[in-house]
Amino acid sequence: MRELKEIILYIAYNLVNQNQVITIEAIQQQLEWMLIKDLEIAQEMFWLTENGFLIMSSNKEFSLSDFGKREAFRINKVRSREDFNRLIDSATQSQAYLDYCEEIYGHRMYLFNMMDKDQLDYLFNVVAITSNDTILDLGCGTGSIINALVNKYSCQGIGIDQLNEPIVRRCSDRISYIDGDLDDLSDCHINPTITLAVDSLYFSSDLDRLLRHLKSFSNNRLYLYYSQYIFSESQKDESLLHSDNTRMAEVLCRNGIIYRAVDYSANERALYENALKVLPKYQNALVDEGNGFLYETKMKEYRSGQEMYDKGLASRYLYIVER
Repeated sequence: MRELKEIILYIAYNLVNQNQVITIEAIQQQLEWMLIKDLEIAQEMFWLTENGFLIMSSNKEFSLSDFGKREAFRINKVRSREDFNRLIDSATQSQAYLDYCEEIYGHRMYLFNMMDKDQLDYLFNVVAITSNDTILDLGCGTGSIINALVNKYSCQGIGIDQLNEPIVRRCSDRISYIDGDLDDLSDCHINPTITLAVDSLYFSSDLDRLLRHLKSFSNNRLYLYYSQYIFSESQKDESLLHSDNTRMAEVLCRNGIIYRAVDYSANERALYENALKVLPKYQNALVDEGNGFLYETKMKEYRSGQEMYDKGLASRYLYIVER
């Protein structure tokens, strides 16, 4: 399958994962955010329909066929792993990026998510953690957050991600790392008392099953950071951005899981705005290190995020599930 068709299916998968309708407009918008412009994708969409990947309704909205879901899921897993490994491997060898992280996040650690200082300080100082706890970090990335928590509380830590293991940094033998898929968590012999998911649950193909499994652990508390986006302006439904109407809230409610939500939308918006001001100061240093692509990738991410907030198409929440 040609590259553009794979990218379209990759975007379609992410639209479905955010409870969004697949339309040509929504696909085109995301392609522009990816700096892929001036492409006529209608023909590609119809090819995907004719070949059984997509199903088109009478109003020109699309859905993934069962075959398309399998292929889109495969593409998503492959692209996500390749892209993250490349990006994070370069970033964790960059002094300039570490300096940038300290300035923008307020903590000197490698971070790649939308956790501003307020959100990080909540995790580090407000969440009740003791040395008896075992913290599971779903999508742990480089291990920065799990390392900080284990260092502070002398507890046990488990990180799971699909990064090449040398990229994941562990400060203590109390931390173990699982190179695996979130959806295979039930095959892991673990028993967490606290579970963190920082911008990682978008990568689950069966979020209902995953959340039920996490809730089944005795005394497990969940802290789930989740940003909801609307990708098609013409079908903007602002109610989807409310804390009780996001995809995360829908899945929690459907499975009878009681939660409370903390609104971090203003934090995320401010982080996008600040990042666009701060990161250019490090452009030359990043380019000199050979990390020009890292600079461009992050700037593209921040521009699209700010645009979504400017248009009223985004929100962010922490979902807390107590014992």
